[in-house]
Amino acid sequence: MAGGKETPRQKMIGMMYLVLTALLALQVSSAVLEKFAIINVTLEDLVAEENRKNAAVLAAIREAGQGKTNPKVLAAVANADKVRAATQDVMSKIADVKKKMIDLSTTSGQIDEALINNHGSQVATLMIDPRSVTGKEFEKSLNDYVNTLSQLTGEKYERIAKPPREIDFFKDDPDQNKKDFLTFTFENTPPIAAIASLNQFQTELLTTEAMALQKLAVDANAGVVKFDKIVPMVKPKSSIVAAGDKYEADMFITASAEGLTPEMFKDGQKLDVQLDPTYGVMMGKVSFPASGGNYDKNGLARKTFEAEIRIGDSEDQIYKQTIEYFVAKPVIRVTTGNAPTLYMNCGNAVNIEVPALGTNYNPSFSAKGGSVIKGDKPGKVILVPKERKMSVTVVNSGATLGTESFDVKQIPAPRYVAMDNNRRPIDLKNGVRGASLTGLRITAEAEENFKQEVPQDANYRIRSMEVILARGTQRVATLNANSEILDMGAWRSQFRPGDRLIIDIKSVTRRTFQGQDEKVPIRSEVINIPIQ
Repeated sequence: MAGGKETPRQKMIGMMYLVLTALLALQVSSAVLEKFAIINVTLEDLVAEENRKNAAVLAAIREAGQGKTNPKVLAAVANADKVRAATQDVMSKIADVKKKMIDLSTTSGQIDEALINNHGSQVATLMIDPRSVTGKEFEKSLNDYVNTLSQLTGEKYERIAKPPREIDFFKDDPDQNKKDFLTFTFENTPPIAAIASLNQFQTELLTTEAMALQKLAVDANAGVVKFDKIVPMVKPKSSIVAAGDKYEADMFITASAEGLTPEMFKDGQKLDVQLDPTYGVMMGKVSFPASGGNYDKNGLARKTFEAEIRIGDSEDQIYKQTIEYFVAKPVIRVTTGNAPTLYMNCGNAVNIEVPALGTNYNPSFSAKGGSVIKGDKPGKVILVPKERKMSVTVVNSGATLGTESFDVKQIPAPRYVAMDNNRRPIDLKNGVRGASLTGLRITAEAEENFKQEVPQDANYRIRSMEVILARGTQRVATLNANSEILDMGAWRSQFRPGDRLIIDIKSVTRRTFQGQDEKVPIRSEVINIPIQ
């Protein structure tokens, strides 16, 4: 039996034909032959009906192609004519075979009682005998026909001349499934059954033609869309309404057709179209990041996009509309941690949030006047300024949300502290007793606010300094130190009351939050310690 879509009537007749064929194989005689005569008439009526339907489809395809210049439409019309011509050619060949069968089985030239009750093997010999070309040509014409339709439409169709192993009803029958097509169809087959078989093949031929013409009708836009699914829909002005406020919406109907999958586009870009489980209609999935800019005094930016739905290629099957929407200016909330302003070349922890975006907030950042290091959570960043003004642009899903500007201040200079070996500060006014001075510790300490606001950037180290033992205007001894810890043991014997230790700091570095040492600008940094 042919594949594709069959009407209930076609399915019923086809099943009756198979049952009678099976009974025939069991050598059931006269009663079965009479039933074949009845079903043969039914098959002839079905052939005529399907022939008329296919002719009407061809006429619709030709009408759709009138005045058209679209190459796809013109090719569909031309191929539809070729399909019809191929069908009529094979139908004519089958009619010729049918006439040969009738002439071999009766002298009246038509189906009569003599033919119906004929149990002879003339027809079987005509179709199966290796010396006869009728059967081979018949089988070849059926197979060539299916191949021709596949070439004309680009679709694949089941072949009509199928051996029993490819027919569900007989594939498991050991008495039949080893036979070839001609033997299975015509072996031990009385004339009336053979003629009914030819009519059955004609119905399968026309069913295959109907599928091919339907494909070409779609290509030529000759189909008429029947909307069989109509559902009510509501478009609210807002999905969120405050208690006591009005809920306003527009109610309308939408419709779709079974088997129709429209193409949908947004600004020319094809959308994913899916069956909506709630409404049961096909819907295109529109999703894109809303871009801002040109906001009005209310903080709204008017935007549009072009929506297009195609249910065919002709102009009257393409529907377009400009969709308007408004983008609200996002509120960017910036929290700068401990520091109200940023420090130059430091890792300033900043949290940049857009509350309105909720879980959709997954920003990227670009900066002018510095660099941005993303943190472990969306919006958490480290800003490293390189200029006195720094700006950070916030982008989410490709849409620019806005730019935030920051003031940047210089790092305050550290203060230098002299301590004894026990880390007790030296009294720079009264000095120290020379006899008890065995060592000094000179450190650079960060300014207190700076230390609290960016503690990871507030670590200093003195790299070099010159230490002078002075007496009046004379230098008694000099020491160049590369360490913050000074050993004064060698000088104790030289200390005299009224002497001075002059510590001239030459170079200092600051360890940044990234573990790099940055040179600190040095002005005149001198510490005087009187000796008692």
